[in-house]
Amino acid sequence: MRNTRHASDVGVPTAASALPERILTAAAELVDQHGPQKTTVAEIARAAGVGKGTAYLYWPSKEKLLLALLAHELVVWIRSVRAEVVHDPERLRLSRLAVLLLDSWRHEVVELIASDLYLRRVLAAHRGSRELLERSMPMELCVRVLPLMRREGLVRSDTDAHEQAYVFNAVMTGFVVGKVTERADSAVIDPAAVLARTIRQLLEPDTAPTISQCERLLPEVLEVVDQAVANLEEMTYGAAAPERTVRARG
Repeated sequence: MRNTRHASDVGVPTAASALPERILTAAAELVDQHGPQKTTVAEIARAAGVGKGTAYLYWPSKEKLLLALLAHELVVWIRSVRAEVVHDPERLRLSRLAVLLLDSWRHEVVELIASDLYLRRVLAAHRGSRELLERSMPMELCVRVLPLMRREGLVRSDTDAHEQAYVFNAVMTGFVVGKVTERADSAVIDPAAVLARTIRQLLEPDTAPTISQCERLLPEVLEVVDQAVANLEEMTYGAAAPERTVRARG
């Protein structure tokens, strides 16, 4: 579950989040090794170098800690995509954005949310958290900004908007499955190039969007992304309010 990260990927932890961040890092490593069901809070606390009570101070149950971990991992993923788009706004062209999503795909996070039986039971018992995680997936965020892209001319306007969202989801799902299952034909073709060409032909206008169109759209896209991150961070650190952090250190 744990990827190699740079500080820019995750942001600089505040004083209020540094300790829970350490606990979540330990949790991610143990869940990666043993799975969420076999990983205990005591093991996570020991790996983080804190007492079990400190972990429970932030998350009152193992379930809450695991939900926080999922939200935390999604934030890391979203921020990595955000940083690429900020660095190069032309990556908002849907064909390029699709490739960025494919290249950055965090299969282990998606697999935990969608397929792990233990976590599926946890998510079923926490409907609000499940719905937040589902609508904050990077591909879902892309679908949410499609109307903005359509308005600014980055997506063609001569087909139904709902159909466009469906097509984008279907195409991306197919390419992700191909990547995850390591299809043999991916060794003789360039999946990223094929994906970009497919999205361009199906969804982009005949005239390629300009950089000025992308730059004009960027602030609105970032607003959607940053709100998703804020909601996920509330889910991650909601119990780790500053005053509780001070009490834990005392």
